[in-house]
Amino acid sequence: MAVVSAIDPRLRQRRIAIRRAQGRRRLRIVLTVLGISIAVAGGYALTQSPLLDLDEIGVAGVFGSEADAVRRAAELQTGTPMIELDLPAATHSVEALPWVRSAKVERNWPAGVTIEVIRRTPIAALPVGDGTSVLVDADGVAIERVDDVSVGLFTIAIAAVGELGDVQTQALPLLELVQIIPADLELWIETVGLRPGDGGLEIDLVGSAVVDLGDTRSLPEKLEALRAMLASVDLACVAEFDLRVADIPLAKRDAACEQGVSGAPSLP
Repeated sequence: MAVVSAIDPRLRQRRIAIRRAQGRRRLRIVLTVLGISIAVAGGYALTQSPLLDLDEIGVAGVFGSEADAVRRAAELQTGTPMIELDLPAATHSVEALPWVRSAKVERNWPAGVTIEVIRRTPIAALPVGDGTSVLVDADGVAIERVDDVSVGLFTIAIAAVGELGDVQTQALPLLELVQIIPADLELWIETVGLRPGDGGLEIDLVGSAVVDLGDTRSLPEKLEALRAMLASVDLACVAEFDLRVADIPLAKRDAACEQGVSGAPSLP
C-alpha cells in the first residue's frame, strides 16, 4: 500500500519563494548583459559615425608654410574616426622635422586635433661650401639651409656635414662659446672656429687679429680678459691675443706691421 506524505504548506511556500527569487536574479542578469551589449554596440556605432570623424587639424606654435608642413608630417586624414587616430605616431612624425624641438598632439572632441609645436632656435651658421649655410641650434642640430645668414647669428668656420636634422658634433664646443659671448663683444667678432693642429677654440676678430682661447675651461673669464684687453691695449699691429690662461693674457704683435711695412695686418 502506497504511503503519501503530506508537505507542510509553509515549506511549500518557502520553496516557491526561493524559485521565484532565483528566476528574478536570472532575469536581472540577462537584462544587464543585454543592456551592456546594446550600449557597446551603440557606442561603437557612434564612434564610426560622421559626428565623431576628424574635421579640423589645428597647429599652434608655428604659422603659414611651417604649419602646413606640420600637418603634412602628422599624416592625419580628415574623415578618420577620432577613436582610430594614432596620436603617438603623428607626434613622432612631426618631431622628425629637423626644425621641430618637440610636439604634442591632442584630440579635441568631438571632431578636432591640435598639434602644438616648439621650434628650434638657430644660434649660429655653418658654411656648406656652395655659398649656402646651415643654421644650427644650441644642441648642434642642423635646422635648415639658407642663402643668407641672419644678422645676430655667429658664423662658425667649420663645414656642415650630413643631413638636416643631424647633430654637428664638431661644432658643439663652439656653440658652448657663442652662447656666452657678451653683446658688447659681438661686434668685434667675424667668425669662431677651431685652431689648426691643437683644435683649441679661436675667434677671428674684425681686421686680422685672432684670439686663442684654448679649451672650453674658464670661458667666461677668458671673454672678460678679452674685453679688458680690447679696451686697454693699443690694437695697432696686434696679430693675436693669447687667452689660453685667463689670468695671464698676452697680446702678440706683428713685427712687420710694427716696422711700418705697408699692408701689414692691423685692427681698425
